[in-house]
Amino acid sequence: MMIKPIPKSIQVTVDREELQLPYTLQESINTYWDSLTKEKPYLTRGEIYSISHTIQFEEEMKITLQKTDYAHFLYSKQLSINHKYKCRGVVANGVILTKDGFFVIGEMNTHTSTPGRLQFVAGGIEKSDIQGNVVNMFENLSRETQEELGIDLTNSNVVSRVTSKYIVHWQSIALVYLIELSIDSYELKLHYDSFESRLHSKSIIPEFSSIVFVHARRISEFIKNDQRSKLDFLPKVLEQLSEELIQ
Repeated sequence: MMIKPIPKSIQVTVDREELQLPYTLQESINTYWDSLTKEKPYLTRGEIYSISHTIQFEEEMKITLQKTDYAHFLYSKQLSINHKYKCRGVVANGVILTKDGFFVIGEMNTHTSTPGRLQFVAGGIEKSDIQGNVVNMFENLSRETQEELGIDLTNSNVVSRVTSKYIVHWQSIALVYLIELSIDSYELKLHYDSFESRLHSKSIIPEFSSIVFVHARRISEFIKNDQRSKLDFLPKVLEQLSEELIQ
């Protein structure tokens, strides 16, 4: 896993051709999905966009995706990182920072594929994020922030700044953005409680079962003592951001 400063220019595009998998692999994926949905019938086999190739220059990166599906994505977790048909996506991750210096992390709800895991605001690319064949990663980040926290990134009364920070090469490619709020942790807690209540009134299950507040000066302590499952790169990103903030 590598965490580097995000390139000044990133272009993400979608190939016109869908990803074609070998017959035997597709059959294995189908069998796996049938078994999985017997245990978790709420899962849906939606579209996923997998990396087909990347081109990296010093200050520029170009990523090309091909359409596949969620079953392929989940099945791929058991494939080696260098497997020819491993599904690797591009995901925008939003690290929320309140006005009074608290990072905000979500604990995934029971209906998700990773219940109980701590992660940033994030989600896969959807059709609405694609304009022509170009993926608008800010649109992806904006939609996920709205869906998961009820925060509109264009609302200057709530959001003071969004900054591109890191690119993380792991099983997929993560583009990490710092979302600095103009409200404090108490105000955000009230906002989220209200947002959660509105979702429940519409019979919508929130993506997060809860949100966790960790002060930038307490990151090392939190990582050491909190035993919950975490997104692979969450500890390193929080440590790096906290070091930058408290210098």
